[in-house]
Amino acid sequence: MISSSRSGFNSLSLAYAFGAPEVKAVIKQQPEDFYVDEILGFEPSGAGEHIFLHVEKRCLTTLAVRDAIAKLAGCKLMDVGYSGLKDKWAVSRQWFSVYLPSKAEPNWSELVTKAQSSQAYLRLLKVERHDRKLRRGTHKENAFQLIVRDVEPLSTNAVDYFKTRIMAICEQGFPNYFGSQRFSGNNLAKARQLFETQKRMPREQRSLCLSAARSYLFNLLLSKRVSLDKWTRYIVGDILILAGCRSQFSLHEIDSVVAENEQQETLKQQVDRIEQRLKEGDIHISGPLCGRGVSALSAAALQLETEVLTPEQALVDGLCQQGVEQARRPLRVIPKQFSWQFEREQLHLSFVLPTGSYATVLLRELIEC
Repeated sequence: MISSSRSGFNSLSLAYAFGAPEVKAVIKQQPEDFYVDEILGFEPSGAGEHIFLHVEKRCLTTLAVRDAIAKLAGCKLMDVGYSGLKDKWAVSRQWFSVYLPSKAEPNWSELVTKAQSSQAYLRLLKVERHDRKLRRGTHKENAFQLIVRDVEPLSTNAVDYFKTRIMAICEQGFPNYFGSQRFSGNNLAKARQLFETQKRMPREQRSLCLSAARSYLFNLLLSKRVSLDKWTRYIVGDILILAGCRSQFSLHEIDSVVAENEQQETLKQQVDRIEQRLKEGDIHISGPLCGRGVSALSAAALQLETEVLTPEQALVDGLCQQGVEQARRPLRVIPKQFSWQFEREQLHLSFVLPTGSYATVLLRELIEC
Protein backbone atom coordinates (compact mmCIF):
# COMPACT_ATOMS: atom_id res chain seq x y z
CA MET A 1 0.00 0.00 0.00
CA ILE A 2 3.00 2.31 0.28
CA SER A 3 4.64 3.87 -2.75
CA SER A 4 7.08 6.72 -3.04
CA SER A 5 7.85 9.09 -5.87
CA ARG A 6 10.54 11.64 -6.44
CA SER A 7 7.95 14.14 -7.64
CA GLY A 8 5.24 13.89 -5.02
CA PHE A 9 2.95 11.69 -2.94
CA ASN A 10 -0.08 9.96 -4.45
CA SER A 11 -2.88 9.90 -1.89
CA LEU A 12 -4.38 6.85 -3.62
CA SER A 13 -1.36 4.84 -2.40
CA LEU A 14 -2.22 5.53 1.24
CA ALA A 15 -3.92 2.72 3.13
CA TYR A 16 -7.60 3.16 3.99
CA ALA A 17 -8.72 2.63 7.58
CA PHE A 18 -12.15 1.25 6.67
CA GLY A 19 -11.57 -0.11 3.19
CA ALA A 20 -11.78 1.70 -0.14
CA PRO A 21 -14.85 3.95 -0.48
CA GLU A 22 -17.95 2.45 -2.08
CA VAL A 23 -19.37 5.79 -3.23
CA LYS A 24 -18.28 8.27 -5.89
CA ALA A 25 -19.01 11.98 -5.51
CA VAL A 26 -17.83 15.49 -6.35
CA ILE A 27 -16.32 17.89 -3.80
CA LYS A 28 -15.72 21.63 -4.11
CA GLN A 29 -17.98 22.00 -7.12
CA GLN A 30 -18.27 25.61 -5.99
CA PRO A 31 -16.44 27.51 -3.24
CA GLU A 32 -19.48 27.55 -0.96
CA ASP A 33 -19.37 23.74 -0.86
CA PHE A 34 -16.30 23.97 1.38
CA TYR A 35 -16.78 26.34 4.32
CA VAL A 36 -14.28 26.50 7.17
CA ASP A 37 -14.29 28.68 10.28
CA GLU A 38 -11.04 29.04 12.21
CA ILE A 39 -11.59 28.80 15.98
CA LEU A 40 -8.86 30.66 17.88
CA GLY A 41 -9.50 29.10 21.26
CA PHE A 42 -8.85 32.41 23.01
CA GLU A 43 -10.09 35.99 22.87
CA PRO A 44 -7.82 38.88 21.82
CA SER A 45 -6.95 40.90 24.92
CA GLY A 46 -8.16 44.21 23.50
CA ALA A 47 -4.80 45.92 24.06
CA GLY A 48 -1.29 45.57 22.67
CA GLU A 49 0.91 46.30 19.68
CA HIS A 50 -0.75 43.83 17.32
CA ILE A 51 -3.99 44.35 15.38
CA PHE A 52 -6.06 41.18 15.01
CA LEU A 53 -8.22 41.07 11.88
CA HIS A 54 -10.99 38.49 11.53
CA VAL A 55 -11.89 38.12 7.85
CA GLU A 56 -14.01 36.00 5.56
CA LYS A 57 -12.45 35.24 2.18
CA ARG A 58 -13.68 33.56 -0.98
CA CYS A 59 -11.37 32.32 -3.78
CA LEU A 60 -8.33 33.92 -2.16
CA THR A 61 -5.26 32.23 -0.70
CA THR A 62 -4.14 33.01 2.82
CA LEU A 63 -0.87 34.41 1.45
CA ALA A 64 -2.72 36.72 -0.95
CA VAL A 65 -4.65 38.18 1.97
CA ARG A 66 -1.44 38.48 4.00
CA ASP A 67 0.23 40.39 1.16
CA ALA A 68 -2.75 42.74 0.83
CA ILE A 69 -2.72 43.45 4.58
CA ALA A 70 1.03 44.19 4.57
CA LYS A 71 0.67 46.55 1.61
CA LEU A 72 -2.22 48.47 3.15
CA ALA A 73 -0.51 48.69 6.57
CA GLY A 74 2.85 49.65 5.03
CA CYS A 75 4.67 46.93 6.98
CA LYS A 76 6.91 43.97 6.20
CA LEU A 77 5.39 40.62 5.30
CA MET A 78 6.98 39.14 8.42
CA ASP A 79 4.97 41.58 10.54
CA VAL A 80 1.71 39.95 9.40
CA GLY A 81 0.86 36.76 11.24
CA TYR A 82 -1.63 33.96 10.57
CA SER A 83 -2.26 30.62 12.19
CA GLY A 84 -3.04 28.36 9.25
CA LEU A 85 -3.20 28.20 5.48
CA LYS A 86 -6.74 27.95 4.15
CA ASP A 87 -7.83 26.67 0.74
CA LYS A 88 -8.32 29.11 -2.10
CA TRP A 89 -11.33 27.35 -3.64
CA ALA A 90 -13.45 27.71 -0.52
CA VAL A 91 -15.15 30.20 1.78
CA SER A 92 -12.97 30.61 4.87
CA ARG A 93 -13.04 32.64 8.04
CA GLN A 94 -9.65 33.16 9.65
CA TRP A 95 -7.58 35.53 11.76
CA PHE A 96 -4.55 37.66 10.86
CA SER A 97 -2.36 39.81 13.08
CA VAL A 98 -0.48 42.99 12.11
CA TYR A 99 2.38 44.46 14.12
CA LEU A 100 1.66 48.20 14.41
CA PRO A 101 3.34 49.42 17.62
CA SER A 102 3.35 53.13 16.84
CA LYS A 103 1.87 53.59 13.38
CA ALA A 104 -1.62 54.91 12.90
CA GLU A 105 -4.07 52.26 11.78
CA PRO A 106 -5.01 52.32 8.10
CA ASN A 107 -8.59 52.36 6.89
CA TRP A 108 -9.19 48.62 6.93
CA SER A 109 -12.25 48.98 4.69
CA GLU A 110 -9.83 49.65 1.84
CA LEU A 111 -8.62 46.08 2.24
CA VAL A 112 -12.09 44.85 1.33
CA THR A 113 -12.42 46.88 -1.85
CA LYS A 114 -8.95 45.95 -3.12
CA ALA A 115 -9.65 42.23 -2.86
CA GLN A 116 -12.85 42.23 -4.92
CA SER A 117 -12.97 40.40 -8.27
CA SER A 118 -15.43 38.39 -10.31
CA GLN A 119 -15.05 35.40 -7.99
CA ALA A 120 -13.09 36.62 -5.00
CA TYR A 121 -14.18 38.71 -2.06
CA LEU A 122 -12.83 39.64 1.34
CA ARG A 123 -15.03 40.70 4.23
CA LEU A 124 -13.79 42.28 7.42
CA LEU A 125 -15.65 40.79 10.38
CA LYS A 126 -13.80 42.12 13.41
CA VAL A 127 -10.82 44.25 14.44
CA GLU A 128 -9.21 43.76 17.86
CA ARG A 129 -5.89 44.49 19.57
CA HIS A 130 -3.70 41.88 21.21
CA ASP A 131 -0.31 41.71 22.90
CA ARG A 132 1.17 38.88 20.81
CA LYS A 133 1.65 38.01 17.16
CA LEU A 134 -0.54 35.27 15.71
CA ARG A 135 1.81 32.39 14.86
CA ARG A 136 1.43 29.19 12.85
CA GLY A 137 -0.60 26.53 14.59
CA THR A 138 -1.86 28.90 17.31
CA HIS A 139 -5.57 28.39 16.74
CA LYS A 140 -7.30 25.47 18.40
CA GLU A 141 -9.74 24.01 15.87
CA ASN A 142 -11.44 24.39 12.50
CA ALA A 143 -15.19 24.03 12.04
CA PHE A 144 -16.27 22.69 8.64
CA GLN A 145 -19.53 22.73 6.71
CA LEU A 146 -19.26 20.74 3.49
CA ILE A 147 -21.56 19.86 0.61
CA VAL A 148 -20.68 16.75 -1.40
CA ARG A 149 -22.54 16.59 -4.72
CA ASP A 150 -23.47 13.99 -7.34
CA VAL A 151 -23.24 11.11 -4.90
CA GLU A 152 -23.20 7.83 -6.81
CA PRO A 153 -23.21 4.58 -4.80
CA LEU A 154 -21.15 1.90 -6.54
CA SER A 155 -22.71 -1.21 -5.00
CA THR A 156 -24.47 -0.23 -1.80
CA ASN A 157 -27.36 1.73 -0.30
CA ALA A 158 -25.99 5.25 0.24
CA VAL A 159 -27.83 6.02 3.48
CA ASP A 160 -26.86 2.74 5.14
CA TYR A 161 -23.31 3.09 3.87
CA PHE A 162 -22.84 6.62 5.21
CA LYS A 163 -24.46 5.73 8.52
CA THR A 164 -22.11 2.79 9.08
CA ARG A 165 -18.92 4.49 7.92
CA ILE A 166 -19.55 7.81 9.68
CA MET A 167 -20.28 5.95 12.91
CA ALA A 168 -16.93 4.16 12.58
CA ILE A 169 -15.11 7.44 11.95
CA CYS A 170 -16.77 9.11 14.95
CA GLU A 171 -15.95 6.19 17.25
CA GLN A 172 -12.46 5.23 16.03
CA GLY A 173 -11.32 8.40 14.27
CA PHE A 174 -9.61 8.51 10.87
CA PRO A 175 -5.92 8.46 9.87
CA ASN A 176 -4.33 11.86 10.42
CA TYR A 177 -2.64 11.97 7.00
CA PHE A 178 -1.35 15.24 5.65
CA GLY A 179 -3.56 16.25 2.74
CA SER A 180 -2.53 16.71 -0.88
CA GLN A 181 -2.34 20.49 -0.26
CA ARG A 182 1.00 19.91 1.47
CA PHE A 183 2.51 18.57 -1.75
CA SER A 184 1.25 21.16 -4.23
CA GLY A 185 3.74 23.06 -6.36
CA ASN A 186 6.01 20.00 -6.65
CA ASN A 187 7.37 20.84 -3.18
CA LEU A 188 8.54 17.32 -2.38
CA ALA A 189 10.69 17.15 -5.51
CA LYS A 190 12.03 20.61 -4.70
CA ALA A 191 12.89 19.42 -1.19
CA ARG A 192 14.91 16.53 -2.61
CA GLN A 193 16.74 18.95 -4.88
CA LEU A 194 17.38 21.31 -1.96
CA PHE A 195 18.89 18.50 0.11
CA GLU A 196 21.03 17.27 -2.79
CA THR A 197 22.43 20.66 -3.84
CA GLN A 198 22.25 22.64 -0.56
CA LYS A 199 21.55 25.75 -2.64
CA ARG A 200 19.93 28.72 -0.98
CA MET A 201 16.20 29.09 -1.42
CA PRO A 202 13.74 31.89 -0.53
CA ARG A 203 12.61 31.46 3.06
CA GLU A 204 8.94 30.92 2.27
CA GLN A 205 9.64 28.35 -0.46
CA ARG A 206 12.14 26.57 1.77
CA SER A 207 9.57 26.30 4.54
CA LEU A 208 7.03 24.74 2.15
CA CYS A 209 9.61 22.23 0.91
CA LEU A 210 10.63 21.19 4.42
CA SER A 211 6.98 20.77 5.39
CA ALA A 212 6.36 18.62 2.31
CA ALA A 213 9.28 16.33 3.18
CA ARG A 214 8.19 15.89 6.81
CA SER A 215 4.58 15.32 5.76
CA TYR A 216 5.57 12.71 3.19
CA LEU A 217 7.62 10.74 5.73
CA PHE A 218 4.81 10.91 8.31
CA ASN A 219 2.29 9.67 5.73
CA LEU A 220 4.57 6.75 4.85
CA LEU A 221 4.73 5.58 8.46
CA LEU A 222 1.03 6.11 9.12
CA SER A 223 0.02 4.25 5.94
CA LYS A 224 2.11 1.27 7.01
CA ARG A 225 0.53 1.20 10.45
CA VAL A 226 -2.97 1.50 8.97
CA SER A 227 -2.23 -1.44 6.67
CA LEU A 228 -1.11 -3.42 9.74
CA ASP A 229 -4.17 -2.27 11.75
CA LYS A 230 -1.77 -0.71 14.26
CA TRP A 231 -2.71 2.96 13.92
CA THR A 232 -5.05 2.86 16.94
CA ARG A 233 -3.38 -0.07 18.72
CA TYR A 234 -0.36 0.14 20.97
CA ILE A 235 3.01 -1.25 19.90
CA VAL A 236 5.65 -1.67 22.61
CA GLY A 237 7.86 1.41 22.59
CA ASP A 238 5.26 3.80 21.17
CA ILE A 239 5.17 7.47 22.13
CA LEU A 240 1.66 8.56 23.10
CA ILE A 241 0.10 12.03 22.94
CA LEU A 242 -2.64 13.33 25.20
CA ALA A 243 -5.72 14.41 23.25
CA GLY A 244 -6.10 18.16 22.94
CA CYS A 245 -2.51 19.03 23.87
CA ARG A 246 1.09 18.26 22.97
CA SER A 247 2.03 16.37 26.14
CA GLN A 248 3.80 13.09 25.35
CA PHE A 249 4.76 10.00 27.30
CA SER A 250 5.95 6.44 26.70
CA LEU A 251 6.05 3.11 28.51
CA HIS A 252 9.54 1.63 28.71
CA GLU A 253 9.75 -2.03 27.81
CA ILE A 254 10.57 -4.41 30.67
CA ASP A 255 13.01 -7.14 29.68
CA SER A 256 10.90 -10.31 29.83
CA VAL A 257 14.00 -12.44 30.39
CA VAL A 258 14.92 -10.90 33.72
CA ALA A 259 11.58 -9.49 34.80
CA GLU A 260 9.81 -10.96 37.79
CA ASN A 261 6.21 -12.14 37.47
CA GLU A 262 5.05 -9.09 39.42
CA GLN A 263 6.85 -6.77 36.99
CA GLN A 264 5.37 -8.59 34.00
CA GLU A 265 1.91 -8.23 35.45
CA THR A 266 2.54 -4.52 36.05
CA LEU A 267 3.51 -4.08 32.41
CA LYS A 268 0.41 -5.95 31.28
CA GLN A 269 -1.78 -3.74 33.45
CA GLN A 270 -0.12 -0.64 32.01
CA VAL A 271 -0.70 -1.81 28.44
CA ASP A 272 -4.32 -2.67 29.24
CA ARG A 273 -4.86 0.85 30.59
CA ILE A 274 -3.21 2.32 27.50
CA GLU A 275 -5.48 0.29 25.23
CA GLN A 276 -8.55 1.45 27.16
CA ARG A 277 -7.50 5.12 26.96
CA LEU A 278 -6.84 4.72 23.23
CA LYS A 279 -10.32 3.28 22.80
CA GLU A 280 -11.83 6.21 24.71
CA GLY A 281 -9.88 8.76 22.65
CA ASP A 282 -8.10 10.17 25.68
CA ILE A 283 -4.70 9.52 24.09
CA HIS A 284 -3.35 8.88 20.60
CA ILE A 285 -0.37 6.99 19.19
CA SER A 286 2.12 9.36 17.55
CA GLY A 287 4.13 9.34 14.35
CA PRO A 288 7.33 11.13 13.34
CA LEU A 289 7.82 14.69 12.16
CA CYS A 290 11.42 14.03 11.25
CA GLY A 291 14.30 16.30 12.19
CA ARG A 292 17.26 16.67 14.54
CA GLY A 293 17.35 14.94 17.89
CA VAL A 294 17.33 11.46 19.39
CA SER A 295 14.04 9.60 19.04
CA ALA A 296 12.34 8.55 22.27
CA LEU A 297 10.88 5.51 20.53
CA SER A 298 12.05 2.06 21.58
CA ALA A 299 11.50 -1.63 21.01
CA ALA A 300 9.04 -2.75 18.29
CA ALA A 301 7.80 0.76 17.55
CA LEU A 302 11.33 1.98 16.82
CA GLN A 303 12.04 -1.07 14.67
CA LEU A 304 8.91 -0.51 12.55
CA GLU A 305 9.57 3.21 12.12
CA THR A 306 13.18 2.54 11.13
CA GLU A 307 12.14 -0.05 8.54
CA VAL A 308 9.67 2.36 6.93
CA LEU A 309 11.91 5.44 6.90
CA THR A 310 15.26 3.86 5.99
CA PRO A 311 14.53 3.81 2.22
CA GLU A 312 14.01 7.60 2.49
CA GLN A 313 17.06 8.26 4.68
CA ALA A 314 18.18 11.05 2.33
CA LEU A 315 15.05 13.01 3.24
CA VAL A 316 15.53 12.36 6.95
CA ASP A 317 19.18 13.47 6.78
CA GLY A 318 18.27 16.51 4.70
CA LEU A 319 15.78 17.72 7.30
CA CYS A 320 18.42 17.34 10.01
CA GLN A 321 21.00 19.24 7.96
CA GLN A 322 18.49 22.05 7.44
CA GLY A 323 18.16 22.43 11.20
CA VAL A 324 14.60 21.15 11.53
CA GLU A 325 13.82 19.86 15.04
CA GLN A 326 11.97 16.57 15.31
CA ALA A 327 8.48 16.41 16.76
CA ARG A 328 5.54 13.99 16.98
CA ARG A 329 2.02 14.11 15.52
CA PRO A 330 -1.05 12.01 16.43
CA LEU A 331 -1.72 9.14 14.03
CA ARG A 332 -5.47 9.64 14.18
CA VAL A 333 -8.14 12.31 14.46
CA ILE A 334 -11.53 11.93 16.15
CA PRO A 335 -13.91 14.57 14.76
CA LYS A 336 -16.20 16.46 17.13
CA GLN A 337 -19.75 17.78 16.75
CA PHE A 338 -20.32 15.58 13.69
CA SER A 339 -23.67 15.82 11.94
CA TRP A 340 -24.75 14.74 8.46
CA GLN A 341 -27.69 14.62 6.10
CA PHE A 342 -28.12 12.89 2.76
CA GLU A 343 -30.80 13.79 0.24
CA ARG A 344 -31.12 14.35 -3.50
CA GLU A 345 -27.66 12.98 -4.23
CA GLN A 346 -26.10 15.51 -1.86
CA LEU A 347 -24.28 14.78 1.38
CA HIS A 348 -24.17 17.65 3.90
CA LEU A 349 -21.50 17.35 6.59
CA SER A 350 -20.66 19.44 9.63
CA PHE A 351 -17.79 18.69 12.03
CA VAL A 352 -14.87 20.15 13.98
CA LEU A 353 -11.23 19.08 13.61
CA PRO A 354 -8.11 20.10 15.56
CA THR A 355 -5.67 22.43 13.86
CA GLY A 356 -3.36 20.68 11.40
CA SER A 357 -5.89 18.02 10.38
CA TYR A 358 -7.53 17.89 6.96
CA ALA A 359 -11.22 17.69 6.09
CA THR A 360 -10.28 16.28 2.68
CA VAL A 361 -8.57 13.35 4.42
CA LEU A 362 -11.78 12.61 6.32
CA LEU A 363 -13.72 12.77 3.03
CA ARG A 364 -11.24 10.31 1.53
CA GLU A 365 -12.52 7.63 3.92
CA LEU A 366 -16.12 8.31 2.84
CA ILE A 367 -16.08 8.88 -0.90
CA GLU A 368 -14.05 8.44 -4.04
CA CYS A 369 -13.67 12.00 -5.32
